[in-house]
Amino acid sequence: MVDVTEGSGPADVPDRMRDLVLAVDAYRRAYADVLGLGVGEVLTIADLGREGARPVAILATRLGVTAPAGTALVDRLQTKGLVVRRPHPSDRRSVLVDLTPRGRRVADLMGRLFREDVQAALDGAPVEHLRELADLLDGLAAVLRHRAGDVNRLRRRLLRADTAIDDVPGDASGVPDDAGPGVGTS
Repeated sequence: MVDVTEGSGPADVPDRMRDLVLAVDAYRRAYADVLGLGVGEVLTIADLGREGARPVAILATRLGVTAPAGTALVDRLQTKGLVVRRPHPSDRRSVLVDLTPRGRRVADLMGRLFREDVQAALDGAPVEHLRELADLLDGLAAVLRHRAGDVNRLRRRLLRADTAIDDVPGDASGVPDDAGPGVGTS
């Protein structure tokens, strides 16, 4: 197994992934700003565009918000003419949130622009490298989804690490004074 946690060159993959995640977040915030929407609204439109109609509870879970906050978000999108609620075909107690034709156009445009920008960044890369990159990204996504799904193990590891940090001399943040730049920041 290759250690990708420290050093420079290929070993700084986690730092580069963090930079990529931050760039995607900035990209999403720019979409939200241009469209006059919140980031959660942009995520919801993108999810509905990819996955199709979903119950509010699933949308709220995806965003990490409460059901009432998810309902408020859907209300805002409905007021803007981007989504519509319709009865769930198999669960009378539930409704599905789906894109309106206008919402579909926004979702399609966001998806197309994102694909174009990513493709432009990858133009000229050898096909075999792109296949390898795609496989690596799939593997990383699977590991991260698995970790996110194992909340109890994540909780144990975070608490164990938090306890270890509390035992290290440093400032009130728990980050050691000599931890270096970027350590303990997000």
